[in-house]
Amino acid sequence: SFLLLVAFFVLNMFVGVVVENFHRCREEQEKEEKARRAAKRARKLEKKRKKMREPPYYINYSKPRLYTHNIVTSKYFDLAIAAVIGLNVVTMAMEFYMMPLELVYALKIFNYFFTAVFIVEAFMKILAVGVKRYLKDR
Repeated sequence: SFLLLVAFFVLNMFVGVVVENFHRCREEQEKEEKARRAAKRARKLEKKRKKMREPPYYINYSKPRLYTHNIVTSKYFDLAIAAVIGLNVVTMAMEFYMMPLELVYALKIFNYFFTAVFIVEAFMKILAVGVKRYLKDR
């Protein structure tokens, strides 16, 4: 019985040491993680400050190009293009087997119209922001 009692206390002390070491390691990891987050936040803040100090890329644009840039970057232009895309999807969904010739002709006209709108959009954006920035992924 004495051996059983001593074994129980030794096992209890062993478990207590393991748990204590676990808590200490976890606290150290939490401190390291907190320091890592603070460093990351500081880098982000510094990057944001640096970006705020430099002038915008469109500062040297001519008046017509700046006007086009303002149009192209407005939310209304994006909404209009989204509406045109929606209408294009609707007209593409209208095709079916053995369509009347009038509908085929009308859908062909719509297709030309939508193609022209998308080409004008791409041309305006390339003119406004330049080819490199237009092709760059946001």
